[in-house]
Amino acid sequence: MKRLRMANREFRIGTTALFILALALALLAVPGAAEAQQAGKMYRIAYLTVPTRPPAVSLAGLEAFRQVLRDLGCIEGKNIVIEIRSTELEKDLPEVAAQVVREKFDLIVTTNNTPALAAKGATTTIPIVMAVSIDPVGGGLVDSLAHPGGNVTGLTLMAGEVTGKRIELLREIVPGLRRVAAVYNPIARTYPQTVDFVTQSEATARALGIRLQRAELDPLMGADRWDAAVAALKKGGVGALTVMEGPLFIHQAPQIAATALKHRLATVFPYREQVEAGGLMSYGANMIGMWQRAAHFADRILRGTKPADLPVEQPTKFDLLINGKTAKALGLTIPPALRIRADEVIQ
Repeated sequence: MKRLRMANREFRIGTTALFILALALALLAVPGAAEAQQAGKMYRIAYLTVPTRPPAVSLAGLEAFRQVLRDLGCIEGKNIVIEIRSTELEKDLPEVAAQVVREKFDLIVTTNNTPALAAKGATTTIPIVMAVSIDPVGGGLVDSLAHPGGNVTGLTLMAGEVTGKRIELLREIVPGLRRVAAVYNPIARTYPQTVDFVTQSEATARALGIRLQRAELDPLMGADRWDAAVAALKKGGVGALTVMEGPLFIHQAPQIAATALKHRLATVFPYREQVEAGGLMSYGANMIGMWQRAAHFADRILRGTKPADLPVEQPTKFDLLINGKTAKALGLTIPPALRIRADEVIQ
């Protein structure tokens, strides 16, 4: 036994206890010892997506995600690794997600509900950050926006309100518009986000005295089939198309826009890239901003915050873009009030 005299009081300390005390004092003498050990960990982040070639909007968003992480001290090659895991077909996503889980990634990032659902189905422990989602509550991804519960959190589009606004924009720019076709992927007809898209489109159209026609069009079908389908819509009296969110519709935007223009149909899309590809208008959340916010979610989770403690956020900025060249080709005049409201008129 050894004696340690402190403040005129005598303590008797066993040899084992003295060793533990010495070890603790040694750790305290090295600033940030525990932090340094944690900082030495290489965190692996999987970006789960479909198809295998993410659209430009997603790649630009991923780069914005990386930049914000760098600003926050999460640097690729130093303390994080980001890997894209994808498949061409949505039906194969569960197996890709299962592989991500088997490889023990520390975090999964997704866009769109389908990859998020695949990830959630594969794991209840690995955190999942939705850079973009549509109605995650109705889609079964979280319990509520304020209290997501489980291992999923992130950001969601205000799909219902935005969907109705797109119908209003078409009414403003197309004189005498009487019928609009709501375009969505047939394999997603039962998805909550598709049901919401159709329901909201119909409600707004009805309020404006416009008839809405459902158009189940596979974005991957060939150019000839697209041409025939759009020609049939035109023949049936459709004057404009509103196209639902979805990565495959982004990939096929040039074909969709060109076919609509050929048959002199106005189009409204969710994303800027679709207007740059020749679509007439786009109205939706600022996607880069959503990816930037997703990086903050990722950073907090990697630092120890539980996904269940991070409320799902909604976007605060929405962008309206108009393709002036397409408007001219369709013989449409952009109303002055609409031009003023537009974030950009692409010429």
